[in-house]
Amino acid sequence: MGAELRAVGAILRRDFRLLCRHPLNFVNLILLPLYQFLIPSLLLGAAFLVNGRSVGLARTAGTDDIAGFLFVGAAASSLGFGIFWGVTWAIKREVDTCTLEQAWLTPTSRETLVLGSALTSLAVSSVAGVVLFAMGGIIFGAHYSARIALGVPALLLLLVSLIGIAFLVAAVVLRVRQPNFLIDTTSYLFVVTSGVLFPIAVLPAFLKFAAFALPTTYGLDLLRAGALGTSPLLPVVWEYAALGVIAAGLVAIGRWTFLRTERRLRVQGSLGSY
Repeated sequence: MGAELRAVGAILRRDFRLLCRHPLNFVNLILLPLYQFLIPSLLLGAAFLVNGRSVGLARTAGTDDIAGFLFVGAAASSLGFGIFWGVTWAIKREVDTCTLEQAWLTPTSRETLVLGSALTSLAVSSVAGVVLFAMGGIIFGAHYSARIALGVPALLLLLVSLIGIAFLVAAVVLRVRQPNFLIDTTSYLFVVTSGVLFPIAVLPAFLKFAAFALPTTYGLDLLRAGALGTSPLLPVVWEYAALGVIAAGLVAIGRWTFLRTERRLRVQGSLGSY
């Protein structure tokens, strides 16, 4: 266990050293949600204000603070996008530098290598989320309640869920070989269906069913309930129970899928010619 923890620490140091060597790329990772969908969504929402209030949002989500609603969503969505693309880029970097097989022939377990990349992605995404959260309050006038601290357990369970998704993403990248389009589409649907840009209440019935199967839906809903005083989709106890079950299920399924995929590639001899 100690050796694996040291390996995770080494991966974190390596990845952050690479980030520090490309500071503009790091800044872009933080600002990307701002100019990609936050500002357009704020401008579109402002066009439908009634006497300065977002009446539709208040009716469907329980708050008329459109800036707060969107920036809390962006902070949570950065974790989702980060885990999809962070793990994908980590594996593709090993592929592009022809070091994948050498790295995976070391005594360190394959799960540790994926876990290290996932933790780096979550750390960077957390920094981006905090920056966006602060910008929402300082620049765009979002109003947050200190009760958001009550959502910290939900955030921790969400992070565990995303670790499970990291294993699934790693398995997909190994199998598909050219996964960019698939990862891009899946990550977008995963995040948007969770209610980042709009309340879950406005979704069609079949998409609501998909939304309630995603951990980000519950994590984001609990964070908004604390920060903005919105009404939770389900009783809080039920949401925590669902989030806990989903987190445990994703870690178990994700790890099993990744190990099975990696073993099949080794048996076929295709890992070395990735």
